[in-house]
Amino acid sequence: MLRFIFLLFFFTIGAFTSNAQNVSFSPEILVGNRSSAYQHFIEYTFKSSWSINNISLFDTEHTNDKNNIFFIRNMLSYNLNSNFKVNAAIGVKNPGAFATLTSQYQYVSSSFKLSYVIGSTYQDGFTLEQTLILNYTPKLNKTIQGYINLFAVANTNLKVLDRGIQQLRLGIKKEKLITGIAANLDQFNKAEKTLENFGVFIKYNF
Repeated sequence: MLRFIFLLFFFTIGAFTSNAQNVSFSPEILVGNRSSAYQHFIEYTFKSSWSINNISLFDTEHTNDKNNIFFIRNMLSYNLNSNFKVNAAIGVKNPGAFATLTSQYQYVSSSFKLSYVIGSTYQDGFTLEQTLILNYTPKLNKTIQGYINLFAVANTNLKVLDRGIQQLRLGIKKEKLITGIAANLDQFNKAEKTLENFGVFIKYNF
């Protein structure tokens, strides 16, 4: 019941932000073989070059609460130009709080988006963090687009992988609604612990 209330809360936020200028909100639900997950991205842009955003992920395993995953990050970004920005963020994730400073390159066209982020994260020591986002939405007919999205993060101390995330989404997009199949892969503790989740997802861009 608490999970349902939690999800309802965030969808209610989406209903309000859909009418707010300069605010975007994208909640997603994934139901997989290992776990069920909720994640969202919400961003507010102000003064043309500045923006703040929040990414939150809550992943609850069907049978073992010890493998639950959480990630909450609040980020402040400054656009240097249309392709480059700098970011500062704080948040909490397995296993604790963290802070990050990064630079970012992004390329956007009508059907393709590319983002590459590199910087340093502090969480019980410094790591090099790199993030790659690829999004391709080819037009299939007048109302439907294909949807391919890859999200990958690697935190390394230049010797071993400290934390890794890979998320792949394949599906269709009709206006603001997206649905399809999904794969989430996570690596922890120098990749000694790995988790996999395969299932279906639904996402809406408010």
